[in-house]
Amino acid sequence: MFKGLIAPFAIAILALPNLAGQAPAGGTTNDFLIVPGMRVGSVTATTVRDDLKKLFPGVTISEQELELDEGMVFPATMVAQTVQGESLAIVWTGKGADAHPKQVFMCRGRRRGACKYHALAPGGDIATGTKLLDLETMNGKVFTIGGFGWTYGGNVTSWDGGKLQAYDCNGSLSIALDGERKGEGALAMLLTEDERATFTGNRPVPTTTPALRKLNPAITEMLFIFPAAGTRPCPR
Repeated sequence: MFKGLIAPFAIAILALPNLAGQAPAGGTTNDFLIVPGMRVGSVTATTVRDDLKKLFPGVTISEQELELDEGMVFPATMVAQTVQGESLAIVWTGKGADAHPKQVFMCRGRRRGACKYHALAPGGDIATGTKLLDLETMNGKVFTIGGFGWTYGGNVTSWDGGKLQAYDCNGSLSIALDGERKGEGALAMLLTEDERATFTGNRPVPTTTPALRKLNPAITEMLFIFPAAGTRPCPR
């Protein structure tokens, strides 16, 4: 549900303890750990294109175009595109050899498959498949998402002062939630039209909404956005 996104929009940021911020040992082992504000596996703010072969040995790396919305296409580097649960799509700050990662899409297009990339947030693991009610438990309270049925539908827009917001830092990790879908795209859970109307549309939807809680959507996509150069580090 990240159609149309190339700049930050509604971001859920989770700053982790300092030990998690360390790069994988030797800089060449991908541990699939997301550390908001710092790295996605082996990819950090200082990575350049030529580093990828060393960071991902034996993995297919290709330059392609990433379609974020109809008619909106951006150049991106695809890493392990055909490997279930391990693919990355990296959008860079520029075209030159010295460009650095700007945004990293994890397992894009694999909405119903497991993704190995995850964030070890205080109180639980944030990964594809993590349910809304589990996020509430980690947060210590309800939060707000964008209504379903539009470009940014299902994205976490605010932790509403909960525990996870205390770890927010520099707009790094964007999370999209969705319910299980049938082949034609309709929600698999049987809901009335009135129930669906309570969490659809271009508007904020609190997770107190009864029909949304009944649906209990799960994380389907995650996007990492590197902070701008000079951004102050997150407090630890």
